[in-house]
Amino acid sequence: MRIQATQATQVAHVVLCATVTVVVACAGDSESDSSFITLSGYTNNELGDGDGDGETGDGDGDDDPSTTGDGDGDGDPTTGDGDGDTTTTGDGDGDIPINPDDMIDNFEDGDGALIPNNGRQGYWYTFNDATEGATQTPAADVVLPESGGAAGTSMAMHTTGSGFAEWGAGIGIDLNNAGDPEGGSGIKMIHDASGFTGIALMAKGNGQVRAAVQIEATVPPEEGGTCEMDCDPHGKVLLLSDEWQQFTLPFAQLNQEGWGTPAAWDAAKVVGIQFKVAKDTNFDFWVDEIGFY
Repeated sequence: MRIQATQATQVAHVVLCATVTVVVACAGDSESDSSFITLSGYTNNELGDGDGDGETGDGDGDDDPSTTGDGDGDGDPTTGDGDGDTTTTGDGDGDIPINPDDMIDNFEDGDGALIPNNGRQGYWYTFNDATEGATQTPAADVVLPESGGAAGTSMAMHTTGSGFAEWGAGIGIDLNNAGDPEGGSGIKMIHDASGFTGIALMAKGNGQVRAAVQIEATVPPEEGGTCEMDCDPHGKVLLLSDEWQQFTLPFAQLNQEGWGTPAAWDAAKVVGIQFKVAKDTNFDFWVDEIGFY
């Protein structure tokens, strides 16, 4: 029986040697186990799962094969955005398609208005804290897209600026604003987005931009909302780079910054979208292919 066991061990070693590319030595007894180089999770002649412990795991970082992880590396089986921080987005995977009817704007028409799908109407605008000597392009009265869109498209919205020292600057679009025939900004009316999970968009630029989705409760009365003071919209921070990336704004993950009047999120009363940079920032960023998903 001892001879049979030794022969079985030798056979196992031969098979293992045949499956491992780099081998230091293959001996004929069980004491030669340490002569094998461990590759890709092989430990003590056992097949591993690649996590370094020689046991089967589920990839959630908690060494418990009975629990399911979400692969975001935080040890929490709840859904994350892939970067380990649910307050920011920046996975750049570009894999969420937008149906044509759900596209808010792709700028291919070259004008300053959004695509009039499903009752939406509105115009792009710039905004800033009016610091003396600060600059922002495009000018407030001519907000049009520029050449050089994402994913091989022709046009995108682009803004640059510097010198804003109070609270910053940005660009925005209302989703239900017919405008003012006399040249004013018009009234921001609500658009029901409760049938969607969130908003997806492409963006690139320097630094970071906060993407905010305004609702009626975070817009002041003179603009059509119900916020009496310190209007703090729900949003997320986008970490930009020189390359186009797709970012998502899941409604369930949007939060107020905490400095203003608290307001409960309500996707049935969405008013508009803003992209804002902080004060004392030299900014240069683009947005494109914006739509609901």
